[in-house]
Amino acid sequence: MEHLLILGFVFLNLFMIVSAVDLFYFHIWKYKLHTRPESRYEHKLHMAFAFLMVPLAYFLYYQDFGGYGLWAAVFFVVAALSTEMLDVLSEGDSRASIGGLTTGEYSLHVAATILKVASFAFMFAAKPVAAWSLDSPISLGSYGTIAEATVIQIMVGSFIVGLLHLALMSKRLANTGCATVCSILRCTRFRCCQN
Repeated sequence: MEHLLILGFVFLNLFMIVSAVDLFYFHIWKYKLHTRPESRYEHKLHMAFAFLMVPLAYFLYYQDFGGYGLWAAVFFVVAALSTEMLDVLSEGDSRASIGGLTTGEYSLHVAATILKVASFAFMFAAKPVAAWSLDSPISLGSYGTIAEATVIQIMVGSFIVGLLHLALMSKRLANTGCATVCSILRCTRFRCCQN
């Protein structure tokens, strides 16, 4: 079962890397989805997913949970995947004004979904049958200090990304451009600061 856990954590970390590229490059930098009224619903779904990743990461990855803890993980996985499905259904309308999803972003979405679902599946597959009983102890042990430290970073990072999405819903902050930030910081080093 240990090999399933290792795969679960490897795929989780790969998912976080791919989704960070998608978020910061495509959503925030390139398309500035947070500034588009037609993308507001999609932006809210991304925020909901980020906040859902906090308890999901805790119950599925932080320690080896059984019983009610394991079923809490199932609940948060279903909630996160349902949010993801709503996101997919909204992207046609959300991206219509910019010509839809590009091949690059579409590929990242497919990769992120495969990595995320594979990670969830490996973690659930590693659970012994007895762990699924509500009579099972909630804590069945630890995955180790490295796993716990990794999960804490993912939980904190996901919470910060959720707060970032929340902050970007503010029109004042959303319209703050590079030139404004550069003038506040008195930076002339980057090309966008020189415009």
